[in-house]
Amino acid sequence: MSQSYGVLRVVRMSHLQPPTTRGWAIRTRSPVVWLPDEQLVHVLTRRETSIGRALSNDVILMDLAVSREHARVVLDSDGCWYIINLTPHNVIRVNGQVIPSRVPFPLRSQDIIVLGSTMLQFLAPHVALVGESGERAEQIDVRSAEQVTQLLPSTPSLGVSPASGASIPPTLPPGEGGMTVFGPWGEEEGEEEDLLGAGITMQFALSPRLGRRMRWLMAGVGLSVLAICALMTLILNSFIGINALTQNGASSLLAALTIPLIPALATLLLVNFIDRFEREPWYLRLATFLWGMVIAIPTAFFIERLIDGVLLNLLEPGTSTVLRSALQGLNAGFTEETVKGLGLLLLFLVLRDQFDNITDGIVYSAMIGAGFALVENFSYFASGYRNSLVFLIIYRVVLGWLGHPTFTACFGAMLGYTRHTRSRWQQVITPLLGYIMAVMLHSFFDFVDIQAGMEVQANPGNTHVAMLALVAIICDYVPPFLAQMMLLYLLIRSLAQEAAIIREFLATEVSNGVVTVDEYALLQHSFQRTRQERKALWQYGFKHWLRVKALYQAEIGLAFRKWHVSMGDSQKNGYLRQPEDVYRERIRRLRQEIRAFEEQERARRRGT
Repeated sequence: MSQSYGVLRVVRMSHLQPPTTRGWAIRTRSPVVWLPDEQLVHVLTRRETSIGRALSNDVILMDLAVSREHARVVLDSDGCWYIINLTPHNVIRVNGQVIPSRVPFPLRSQDIIVLGSTMLQFLAPHVALVGESGERAEQIDVRSAEQVTQLLPSTPSLGVSPASGASIPPTLPPGEGGMTVFGPWGEEEGEEEDLLGAGITMQFALSPRLGRRMRWLMAGVGLSVLAICALMTLILNSFIGINALTQNGASSLLAALTIPLIPALATLLLVNFIDRFEREPWYLRLATFLWGMVIAIPTAFFIERLIDGVLLNLLEPGTSTVLRSALQGLNAGFTEETVKGLGLLLLFLVLRDQFDNITDGIVYSAMIGAGFALVENFSYFASGYRNSLVFLIIYRVVLGWLGHPTFTACFGAMLGYTRHTRSRWQQVITPLLGYIMAVMLHSFFDFVDIQAGMEVQANPGNTHVAMLALVAIICDYVPPFLAQMMLLYLLIRSLAQEAAIIREFLATEVSNGVVTVDEYALLQHSFQRTRQERKALWQYGFKHWLRVKALYQAEIGLAFRKWHVSMGDSQKNGYLRQPEDVYRERIRRLRQEIRAFEEQERARRRGT
């Protein structure tokens, strides 16, 4: 069984400039990747690791400036690391210092290594050494960490800054030396982790100054609003269902109850697929789905009816049908996208730490849109079952299953982009542009649909008009399709950035022993991590699967919390502990639970 000793991660593809008065200047450019690439992280599974361009090396660098056999990284029996320059012609720099050939040069965790045009960072857990007095001391080099902070380049376009700049010095593990572990509000934490609980982000969402009564009051108000809106939605759809049952029979009601589930389930599966790294908790997904299904539907229904009545009184009888269709489409687009967008905005303001980036904006938007479309499709299929069932299946399911999620995601993605920038004007203008785009797409879509329906009704039996209306409705999906291509581009870039955040901000956690080498390499590759989670499910059962998932998510959550701090988020005032410390403590406890359970299961299986 192979053992992982450390990691070499690609930081940048760099070009060294002539030395200046401050040392070596480094001009950098990011590695060009669209999706997380395995070649950005090299796990050291041997005590001697060769580095070079030749395929015979353990670490292969596809860099023309790197020699075929350039360097070797060695771990000796005392736990000390060294790097060796293999030939006199090679150039290797460690923290900007040129190292001689054939002479082992000491290497410490977080050191920056430059070979050719490639900049690497060496990461390994700090090993405990025995001093002259016999006491154990940690091998931590503060000077080296400071040099790394100066040498590591930042990436403003991605919002990622050096991991060491956001690190927190290691402390004694909680529970040692008579320490008692407390939660963020001062309560003593339990012995076992709550695997389906609210999570660390929710623990720090509300100010600690809010008393228990205020929290219960806020929860009561929220549940009351949800109950009232759910009752209104139920009443509205009950009238539609009863009417469909009396006019078209039980088959229409059955179709209205089952067919809309198809696009809703498809959207849910799509969301589960794209939410690959910093996964959103199940309760927030459910909350956004219920916002679209329960709160947005009745609110939009009454507002649209009110605006339609006002427009009917303002427009004269001879007003053009095109103008009427345009105003009705604008009414639907503005009202529905505003109500759906308010749910996103509320989530962003209340749970800012959980709304991390563009990926989260798309995920939450898709869930809101799926909930809204589920109820809306029910009314369409219940009322149009007899006359236009096939048309509705093509229009609402085959072609339009991502309609509402796409419109709302235009606003959600731009709202998520505000987490990538510190510019105040971008934080205001970008979501506004996304909201305008969502309204215009939705309004134009409904305008074409309404106008085509009016033309068909005004010319019954006219085949030419019917064909033109059908072509117009099919072409109506071109703008949403273009918007989906734009969202796909943003999503791919956002997923690559999530992997970059994990690489950057968990680097120091590997050195401090919070994250293991294997976990660090695994977390950046979502498909491999998913396979590892499934392996835990098949081997040890459901609860162990939850533990493994919780461990990985806690480690990724720690990386994103440190990134938020580097992007300007303030510390949590009024709490006994900060989220970073709570994340580290949860990681420690989960790993203990996982190891203890696996050892117990292996012992039990050997005994049987």
